[in-house]
Amino acid sequence: MRHFLWKIKNKILSMLPIKTLGVRALVINDKKVLLVKHSYINGWYTIGGGVKQGETPLQAIQRELFEEVGIKCLDKPRLFNIYYNLKEKREDYIVFYIVENFIQQKVNSVEILDKAWFNLNELPSKISPATQRRLEEYQKIRPLEEIW
Repeated sequence: MRHFLWKIKNKILSMLPIKTLGVRALVINDKKVLLVKHSYINGWYTIGGGVKQGETPLQAIQRELFEEVGIKCLDKPRLFNIYYNLKEKREDYIVFYIVENFIQQKVNSVEILDKAWFNLNELPSKISPATQRRLEEYQKIRPLEEIW
């Protein structure tokens, strides 16, 4: 049901002349990356979500990190890149951060079905293509792109 509602929301947004702003983060610890499985879409993804009205991208990523996986940043997340997302069929921009210094506590999120740490060189097979590209950019295997 969540997947169906997510698809409807995106279809409606694609018909409106609006711009959307999202945030995502690569959470890195000891050459491992934290990825999540959402309740509304298949595959492994980086942590993130939409920027709410009156919220900066930095505030949004800090909120999303805590809500989804219980992470509190000890340092300001490092801006990695800003991407244009053509997949959503609307003007969608994603501000992407790197988080390496944090504490984590247990939280329960209805959006997150699973979370796991993966070695950067042993990623899961069901990783999203965009997540795979961001990890390759982070590891300097591929050049930075503008398109999500």
